[in-house]
Amino acid sequence: MGSAVSYLSVDQKGRATLPEEVRVSLGLRPGDFVLLERTERGTYELVPAALVPREQLWFHHPEMQRRMRKAETDVAEGRTKVTRTAAEAQALLDRLKGKRSVRHR
Repeated sequence: MGSAVSYLSVDQKGRATLPEEVRVSLGLRPGDFVLLERTERGTYELVPAALVPREQLWFHHPEMQRRMRKAETDVAEGRTKVTRTAAEAQALLDRLKGKRSVRHR
């Protein structure tokens, strides 16, 4: 596979515009975030990123991700089953967060 080369210039404030083909290739839209990760060679790699709200950080912890994968596998392989309705699950989540559950009728 051949490599394509794209160029960009940097203005006086250090701003640069990624060429359209790069934005399309990375799936970037206006307002998206991009990380610049330094590689072992000392170059930088553009990595599309998303901000995670603080109250959702727990879900992205590696241990929680491992537990979620295990639970999904258990459900898929019939070792357990989901028995809560969406309303029951929300009420449980609210109780765990110390909130009062609001019932909708």
